[in-house]
Amino acid sequence: MELIVYRDCPEGPVPLGRLVRENGVTSFLYDVNYLSRGDAAAVSLSLPLRPEPFTEEELLPYFKGLLPEGEALENLCRSMGVLTTDYFTMLGSCGLDCLGDVIINPDAYQGKRAYEALTLQDLMSMAGKPGKIDASVELARLSLAGTQSKCGLFHDPAAPLDEGWYQPVGGAPSNYIVKFAREDVRDLMTVEHLSSACARACGVLAAKTSLINPSQPIICVERYDRLLSAGEFVDGMDAPLRRHQEDIAQAFAIMPAAKYRQLKPSTAAALAAFLRQNSARPAQDIANLVRLVLFNYLIGNCDNHLKNTSILYAPNWQSFQLAPAYDLVSTTYFARFSSTMGMAIGNHMEITEVEPADFRLLAEQMGVNVRLMRAAVKVFQERAIAALGAEGDALGSRGFATAPFIADDLQEEVYPRLEVLSKI
Repeated sequence: MELIVYRDCPEGPVPLGRLVRENGVTSFLYDVNYLSRGDAAAVSLSLPLRPEPFTEEELLPYFKGLLPEGEALENLCRSMGVLTTDYFTMLGSCGLDCLGDVIINPDAYQGKRAYEALTLQDLMSMAGKPGKIDASVELARLSLAGTQSKCGLFHDPAAPLDEGWYQPVGGAPSNYIVKFAREDVRDLMTVEHLSSACARACGVLAAKTSLINPSQPIICVERYDRLLSAGEFVDGMDAPLRRHQEDIAQAFAIMPAAKYRQLKPSTAAALAAFLRQNSARPAQDIANLVRLVLFNYLIGNCDNHLKNTSILYAPNWQSFQLAPAYDLVSTTYFARFSSTMGMAIGNHMEITEVEPADFRLLAEQMGVNVRLMRAAVKVFQERAIAALGAEGDALGSRGFATAPFIADDLQEEVYPRLEVLSKI
């Protein structure tokens, strides 16, 4: 058995390599013709161009990293009748619109690509119903990493956000990731949107989010890897261009289950060194990384693991930069969630134990002047509290009745950490 891995080039999908399964063991091999192209580039930094095949151990961090995790994976596999350990079959079934610029399984791709209209009621019917979300994912042949219930949909840019939604079919690209909260964490989508809006107001490079459906908020995350036009029309609508990306776990050959691993000498130091040596704009990316690390502390996002930081490639795959931040959530808002951070700050992993001295050590570890951190903190002090209040009020005026109160609670979360940051 084999699956062809395509790169979505301007002239159409080009075979990049093959996943081959023999006697229960899978390998990955770059296509000979692809290797001879002048624009050939590796699908992942962990899978550099070479004629020799990669072992299953070598290929797993990237390819398994394309799939959902945890409960989201269990639900999808259950609906499809596939074992959660059978990543090969899952990639063949859901690899037509992966994160990034790869397409898997050419046979399915030969079908007609289309956008089928959805009403807001259709979206509302997915909330709290994993089976309906899984049906959408399967119909789109979509592979989305992460643990939350989510699906990829297309939104007509000319329509208001509570209209103009479409279900991608047959590998048509989505341009939004739509996420739904579980019943036991109903405030999660509002908290994520407020956290993301605050981040952008504070100068953090972050994906744009919006909320729809006040009775049970649904968060719509604009896909930064689908912002450009492909110059192709599907059902009369301008289809987005796929941009290649990979998360840090994939790039560093780390399995999804090890996403909370601390890199040496520290995760922040390793990421700064990586960007300094490899980014197309290292100074800009390191500054963006510093702001992100500080903001995760400020907002109380302890789920800042390796799969929640990515790199975004240029359309020709020849260079990359730090991607906009995503999954920015104040996890400390929820008492049930861990307060142990996914990335240490100085000498501490526990967010309540972080001290001003930890940030001075962090600056040293990342090889940046502490003045860069102080400048970011100054912006946080000027904008964070006001941004949370303003966005909460704006949501309240649109019918999201609890949003102003959630914003108030987030402000209370932020105050003491702003005090710590002010002492750097």
